Amino acid sequence: MKKTTLIVGLLMLLCYSGFSQNKSLDSILPTIKTQKDSVVFDNAMKHFKKLWLTGKYETALSYENKLLSISKKIQYNKGIGDVYTQIGNVYNYTQQHIKAFHNYDKAIIYYKIANYPRGLAIINNNKSTIEQGRGNSEQAIHYILKANLYFERIKDGLVLSSTYNNMANIYSDIDKLELAEKYYKKSIALKKQHNSKKLGASLNNLALVYIAQKRIDSAEILTKESLKISKQNNSTLSESLAYNRLASLALDKREYQKSKKYYDSSYYAALRAQNNKVAANTKQQLGLIAIRTEKYEEAERLLTEARKELIKLKTTPLLLTNYKYSATLDSARGNFTKAFAWQKKYQEIADQNSSDETTEKITQAEARFKSELEQLKLLEEQKKRELQTKEELYRYRIFTFISLGVSILIFIFLIFIIKTRKERKRYIKELNESNQVKNKLFSIISHDLKNEIHGLDGTLNLLKEDAISTEEFQEIIPLLANKTHQTSIMLNNLLNWSKSQMKELNAKPTEFNIKDVIHSKFTFFEPKAELKDIKLENQLDSTMVFADKDMFSIVSQNLIANAIKFCKPGDSITLHSEEKEKHYEICFQDTGVGIPQENLGRLFSEDTFTTEGTQQETGTGLGLKICKELIELNKGEIKVKSILGEGSTFCITLPKAS
Repeated sequence: MKKTTLIVGLLMLLCYSGFSQNKSLDSILPTIKTQKDSVVFDNAMKHFKKLWLTGKYETALSYENKLLSISKKIQYNKGIGDVYTQIGNVYNYTQQHIKAFHNYDKAIIYYKIANYPRGLAIINNNKSTIEQGRGNSEQAIHYILKANLYFERIKDGLVLSSTYNNMANIYSDIDKLELAEKYYKKSIALKKQHNSKKLGASLNNLALVYIAQKRIDSAEILTKESLKISKQNNSTLSESLAYNRLASLALDKREYQKSKKYYDSSYYAALRAQNNKVAANTKQQLGLIAIRTEKYEEAERLLTEARKELIKLKTTPLLLTNYKYSATLDSARGNFTKAFAWQKKYQEIADQNSSDETTEKITQAEARFKSELEQLKLLEEQKKRELQTKEELYRYRIFTFISLGVSILIFIFLIFIIKTRKERKRYIKELNESNQVKNKLFSIISHDLKNEIHGLDGTLNLLKEDAISTEEFQEIIPLLANKTHQTSIMLNNLLNWSKSQMKELNAKPTEFNIKDVIHSKFTFFEPKAELKDIKLENQLDSTMVFADKDMFSIVSQNLIANAIKFCKPGDSITLHSEEKEKHYEICFQDTGVGIPQENLGRLFSEDTFTTEGTQQETGTGLGLKICKELIELNKGEIKVKSILGEGSTFCITLPKAS
């Protein structure tokens, strides 16, 4: 059950279709510059394909290097695969199968890189066709199965129907009829789905399988369906084969009139299809019917005409059938001498054909052996090249790694130098800023502290020298107390600031009620507040926090002192708290003069600055900075809101007691 015609037709189907162009290949190639010109490159490949399809193999091969060079230059991987595929097709058509396989294998590499499954399917189908022609059915099946997998992936049903038919042909040739039936049915289903004009051929092929399986009724039904479809599609060859199959089935049933009718129809369809081989075979089958119906003269005429045609066509198997029928005819006439002569001719040609087939098989085996030997040599050479490439690549990698290592070391060294320089600059900047702050502080200390001490010393000397009376001294005691209190706060802030600069401040958190601390602070500040006619309001509820009590005491002292400093007579200072999920928010709110917007961002900065209070009170500018550091040491934060002329609110957060 050979189906070489269908296989060759499939190969032609899978090749790229060509069409005429005004420009020649030489004029197209120079215009391809970048990957954007891939469409132009594909157009050039159609011209290239047209060359070898018209038999200009040498001319086509002369463009191989140009096309490969251009496709690699523009990094068009699918295009590179296409070039190798076309070159493989040239060698396939010229029976140079080793070179064909070599180029197909190269094409596979680039199609995989380009993720082009259609190209991979075409390559495997072409390999299957070659292997089937060489008699390697197992390899042919292997490649056609791979082709089917790729065609299934891209869901190209029409082409897949042809590869299924091709696979069924291979299984039919090696008498695996169940598998042949399976894939013929798959092919038929897809061809029906896509209205393929080749449906009739697949139906005829499946009918042959049914005949081989002795399923005559199924074969007849299928053949009639094939005949109907072939007529609809004007496929005269399929129509002729369908009539031929129906005639053969009728002949087996000895329905000679029906068989003759079908053979007549098959003959005329074969003539329309210009298929002399089918026409000649049909004619000698009509001769057999004439023998069985004892129309010997008609039988002799038909067999003679068929024999002449078959000798021209050199179709030995059909010619042997003709000699067999001729011997049957003369035997039926009683001419045993002539019948023996036909039998002798039959045996001679059969022996010769058997010898030729044996020789052909030996030749094919030798060809396969040589082919496999050449393939092994090519593989060996390829392995050597790959090994050499690997060694070169290994040396290159070693050199690259060493270069990379040196570069990394240099880079790290440069980063280290840059980082060191940046740190040095930062340290110098911090040192300069620290020196500036210290200079400013020492200036404040030397001025303010000296003034306070001199004022106290002068007052005491006046009292000592009886320059003022006891009543006058009693009057200035509140003023002296206020000045002394300011000095105490200033010294306390300086002490804490110096500790923070030496990194000696460490929080020792405990659980305590901040209401108690604020109560003591209000008691402490009450005289000063009364002196300025400022109202102190403690609206705190019982609030248990987990923090350093001494640090909170310093913070609250600074914030209350700061509020008093910037309040005018009649203003008020209010403390209230709000419970959050994991902490308390304690707010110190005053109705004083407020803070200008431009100064809000400077309150907690490294750069110290101070502003005189409503009664010309001075300070070091350290109080709020120390408050921020102490609160942050206790895992809290400090925020400020202020409206100029309406007052300020400082809020701190501290963790809740467990």
